[in-house]
Amino acid sequence: SWPTLNLLISIMGRTMGALGNLIFVLCIIIFIFAVMGMQLFGKNYVDHVDRFPDGDLPRWNFTDFMHSFMIVFRVLCGEWIESMWDCMLVGDVSCIPFFLATVVIGNFVVLNLF
Repeated sequence: SWPTLNLLISIMGRTMGALGNLIFVLCIIIFIFAVMGMQLFGKNYVDHVDRFPDGDLPRWNFTDFMHSFMIVFRVLCGEWIESMWDCMLVGDVSCIPFFLATVVIGNFVVLNLF
C-alpha cells in the first residue's frame, strides 16, 4: 500500500501548481468584496448601532477589514442570509445586490477552483 500512497501524494503535489493561480484569483476576489463592503456599509454599522439588540455591534460586521473579510468568507461558505439581514437593518436594500454579487461571483470562482 505504500507505493499507492506515494502515487497519491505525488499526484496531489503536481496539482498544487495549477491550483495556485486560482487560489490567488480567489484571494483577490475576497479582498475586493471585503474592501467594497467596508467602504459601502462600514459607516452604517457605526452610525446605527442602536438598531441592534443590546446596542452592540454584531459579530459579523463591515466596520473594519478583518470583519469584512470574514463576512465575505462566510458568504462563500453559504452562510450569508443573517449577515445580509444585519446589513439591511443598518443600511438599505443596496445590501441585496452586493450580497448576491458576492455569492454568484464567489461561487463561480470556487467552482472553477475545485
